[in-house]
Amino acid sequence: MRTVLSPLGLNIHSDPSRSAQVVGVAAQGTLLTVLDRRSDGGGWYKVQGQTVTGWIVADPTLTAAGQFVPYQSSRGFSALYPADWTFAEEASDTLFRPQQGSQGSIVVRTAATTSDFGPVMSGYVATFSDDMVVVCGYTGKLTEYTRSAGSSVQPSPNGSSAPALQRYAEIRLRFDASHAMLLAFNYASDAELTVFEDFYNAITFAYPQCQAPASAAPSPT
Repeated sequence: MRTVLSPLGLNIHSDPSRSAQVVGVAAQGTLLTVLDRRSDGGGWYKVQGQTVTGWIVADPTLTAAGQFVPYQSSRGFSALYPADWTFAEEASDTLFRPQQGSQGSIVVRTAATTSDFGPVMSGYVATFSDDMVVVCGYTGKLTEYTRSAGSSVQPSPNGSSAPALQRYAEIRLRFDASHAMLLAFNYASDAELTVFEDFYNAITFAYPQCQAPASAAPSPT
C-alpha cells in the first residue's frame, strides 16, 4: 500500500509512461494498493484505487509506503502522519510521535522569524546542510546533527517534550516578514530519516506559494 503525499494529487496513467493517458487523479491522502513495480523510465508502480487501476511514477516525494492520517492544526498547517503515530498539542509546538516504542519524533513550531527559534542546544555538531530544500513551494535550510561524543543526555534540542536522541534534523522556513516555521526531527539512526521526509513532503501551509492553483492545473506527472 502507498499513500499519496503530494498536496496537488497524483496522476494515474493507463501505462507506465508520462505521455500515457491519464485515467484518474489520486488526491493527497489517497491509499493505493500496489499491484506491480517496474524500474524502467525512472520507476513506476501499478496501483489500484477505489475506482481506477493504472500506473504512477515511483517518486518518493509523491507517495510513501503505508497508511497515513490527516491532521489539521490551529497553527496554520495541515499534514499527514503515519497511522501508528499520534500527536500532542503542546504550549509552543505540535509533537508527532509513535504510539509505541522509542522511535524518533517530529516537532512543528511557529514564530515571527527563523531567528526566534534560536540555536541548536549544545552537545550536537552539524554533519550535513542544504539551503535549497523545497517544502510545499517554500525553500528552507535543512541541517542534520549528531550528538557529540561524550555529551550527556539533555532536553530535546527543539524545545519540546520529546526526548533528545543521537541524531537531530531541522528545516527552517520563512513564509513572509512575520511568519516562520521550524520542522524538527529527533531520531536514532539515518534509516529513520524517511519518516521526516514523508512528513515534510506532505505538509501544507496557509501561505500563497503552498496553495493549489485556483484554476485547473495538471497534477504531478
